[in-house]
Amino acid sequence: MHVHLPKPIHGWRQFFGEVGIIVIGVLIALAFEQVVEWAHWRHVVHQDEEVLNGQVEGYYGAMLARVDQQACIDQRLSDLGVILARHDAGTPLGITGPIGRLSAFGGDDSAFEMAIADQSLAHMSLASKQRFYDARGSYKTFIASQDIEMEAWRTLRTVDRQAHLSPSDWSDIAKAYDRAVDVNGVMKANLTTTNATTWLTPFGSFEKPTDASLRSLPWVKQLCAGTVIGKTAGNGKAGA
Repeated sequence: MHVHLPKPIHGWRQFFGEVGIIVIGVLIALAFEQVVEWAHWRHVVHQDEEVLNGQVEGYYGAMLARVDQQACIDQRLSDLGVILARHDAGTPLGITGPIGRLSAFGGDDSAFEMAIADQSLAHMSLASKQRFYDARGSYKTFIASQDIEMEAWRTLRTVDRQAHLSPSDWSDIAKAYDRAVDVNGVMKANLTTTNATTWLTPFGSFEKPTDASLRSLPWVKQLCAGTVIGKTAGNGKAGA
């Protein structure tokens, strides 16, 4: 058996030539690895951006669902104001139908958590990250107000049980009415596109949901059914 020993290197030129071949090989391998990693993250980021777009559409839809109920909320708060005034005056309430209440749905936040966990969000462009974070931030601010509003309306709906309400119950209803009026003002001011700094502003670059209405729900139908106060003895028309 013949053992082939490595040939001795003759001169610095040959030495650097051998080293150069090794270095070039290493650089090619590293470059290929970078290309593979770049292609991987490009694929992951593209997939996650599609999912995040769908999630932001859910945020957008939740906010538009509240916009869709705005006229109904305004009318019912007007009715409740008359009802509370009549109660304080000791006159018949003249309620002709159920109060109803607004409804809402929340957006899913799992896509953001996934994008953070798999580091795809960190590999997105600054502009893409800004779009998603701005929309999410507006939605979170909206949800904080919506939670307060929904709680107030759960109390306001107890007016439907007027025959069984105690003075304490009416006190709670009056407080809930004040909260509902305050939050309604905040909602009306911010759920609009007429101002460049409203909650809906960051959604301008996203696709608008085709249908975000909740009016098919029974309690929303009640909310949007028109006035629920009628004439009372010696009081003329409701709200007059």
